[in-house]
Amino acid sequence: MDQKSFILGMVTAFCECVAGGCKRLALSPPLTHEMYDQVADEACGLIEKHGLVWYHEENLDLPEAERFEWILIARRQSTFEQYRALRAQGLNPAKGLAPFSELLSYNLAESVHTGFDAYKTYFPEVRA
Repeated sequence: MDQKSFILGMVTAFCECVAGGCKRLALSPPLTHEMYDQVADEACGLIEKHGLVWYHEENLDLPEAERFEWILIARRQSTFEQYRALRAQGLNPAKGLAPFSELLSYNLAESVHTGFDAYKTYFPEVRA
């Protein structure tokens, strides 16, 4: 599988997770500027087809040799406002996810139940 297909596959999976309510925010894989230019139109189109919103971030606060870009995916614009408020405090998920855990962690209370949930009911030894 080529890199572009992998990234678009990951974006699709993250869209389904966010659209289903399991997560409030998902981050695309880290992208070089060139890779962002190659996938941005398709990736953002996938996000919009799921009825979601996106935000493009360049991690300019990292040392130049470590910089990358990513696409953030959410159901609501207000999620990006919460994310940007954390970033304004000097926090960066590339350096540690703990401060972002409320936004990035699974939200079982809002998630859509799937066939896999029913499967786990009958086979409790299956782990999520």
